[in-house]
Amino acid sequence: MNTFLPPEILREIFTHYVHDRAKGEKKPARRLCVTAYPDSQTHPADLAQVCHFWRVTAISIPELWDTIYVSKAGWDGCLKTFKLWLERSAGPDGTHPLNLTIKQGQHWSRGRDWKAWVFRGGYRFTWPGKGMWTRDVPKQIICLAISQHRRWRYASLELMSNSEPLLESLNDVTEFPILRGFEISLYFWTSAGYRRLVGSLCSSPVIQSVTFGRGSPTLYFDDELLEMTIVPWNRLSTLNFTYLAGGPLLQALSFSAPTLQHVSVFCLHDCNLQDVDISHLTMPHLHSVHISEVLGSWNDIGPMFDKLTLPSLRTLRLPNVFGHSGIADSARAWQSLLDLLERSDCNLQVLEIGIDDLEPPASAVPLTEALLAESLFLPIFHHISSLRVTSEMGRQPNSLQLLDALSEVCPVTQRPRMLPLLETLVLDSVRSIESVRMMALARVAGYGGFDRPKLRRVSAGRKDDAFALDMDLSSHACSGCF
Repeated sequence: MNTFLPPEILREIFTHYVHDRAKGEKKPARRLCVTAYPDSQTHPADLAQVCHFWRVTAISIPELWDTIYVSKAGWDGCLKTFKLWLERSAGPDGTHPLNLTIKQGQHWSRGRDWKAWVFRGGYRFTWPGKGMWTRDVPKQIICLAISQHRRWRYASLELMSNSEPLLESLNDVTEFPILRGFEISLYFWTSAGYRRLVGSLCSSPVIQSVTFGRGSPTLYFDDELLEMTIVPWNRLSTLNFTYLAGGPLLQALSFSAPTLQHVSVFCLHDCNLQDVDISHLTMPHLHSVHISEVLGSWNDIGPMFDKLTLPSLRTLRLPNVFGHSGIADSARAWQSLLDLLERSDCNLQVLEIGIDDLEPPASAVPLTEALLAESLFLPIFHHISSLRVTSEMGRQPNSLQLLDALSEVCPVTQRPRMLPLLETLVLDSVRSIESVRMMALARVAGYGGFDRPKLRRVSAGRKDDAFALDMDLSSHACSGCF
């Protein structure tokens, strides 16, 4: 093995090896209980096994070990590996920042572990290559992690109820000096324990990002948690929720209005805002909004759009807000969104949207493909560079089709009329791959050929068919069905 590369060069190579995850075809992740990422294909321990020089170099670089992902670790071998990663990630002075993810998994907390039940030998047994399985290992891992709390830069904790007593020791922690963000998913915790943990983590003077993940404690997101004494809303730049009602969301936005830049909600329910005393809200720095789904066709997100002004909005992702599960009178809610964009006078650049997939009630007006296509001609969408449509296109052949509208050329400028700055187009489901190809070629021709295309990438899927179209127009390469 060539060992003449300078250590600083090896440091860069090793860092890319561990932390740069390929964007190409994903291979099945190696099933290790302690690794850097859940889909890691490369591990720092691999580098330490090549030769003595590489081993010494790899062990001396804390950046290779400072991102730790622990999942379903019940073997004593996992405990030893976790200790080793903590030691190597600490650095010479023992203060190197740590990015930590612990996913406890339900089998850690079962009163009668399934492996123990199978072997009928209590709660301990051996497995070749992994050592002893014991219910004490998860507890020891959590305690070790807590002992390193001053190094936490980012923490993601998915914990079951039996870990709640272990986390009580954090109540005595004065602060997390460098914690910038955390994500918590706490299953079957008590309301008091949930709030105590949130309060402890939010004591960090540099906290910027908070994610309230899955688990029953999301139901405890009430007025008490909304108080500034628990969460420093006015210092946060990123807020993520898994399950939240419209009223608390609007309140959280009002508390964090001075600083908030990103907000996402996986599932928004109960959009009734009658009890919320907020007539209008301007978010001066919010430039990214992601709401995956509105739960229940009786909900209407339109009134929330009516209360907001977002002058800095650049990215808007609403994949299933108007489609799939649907909302009441989605066309009216869409009009409220158009009014919001007009009122905000923002330069929206990224849009992800889905239209109605289901047959709406007789009293409701759906957001159709024709209405979407007509709207995208508006000046408020002029700066869009990336568009993704998550619902099926081409279901109504007798109305205006999005692909036809994207192909239209202005007779004066000979440039595309719709979304003239569009660079990336993703259509999750289309009826005709050929129509997508023809649209892409028409837009390329409108800008003078492949040497000067605005549109650089087009991807499309076909319903009930694994075949897809992927065109990289910047390199003249395309794959799929033509």
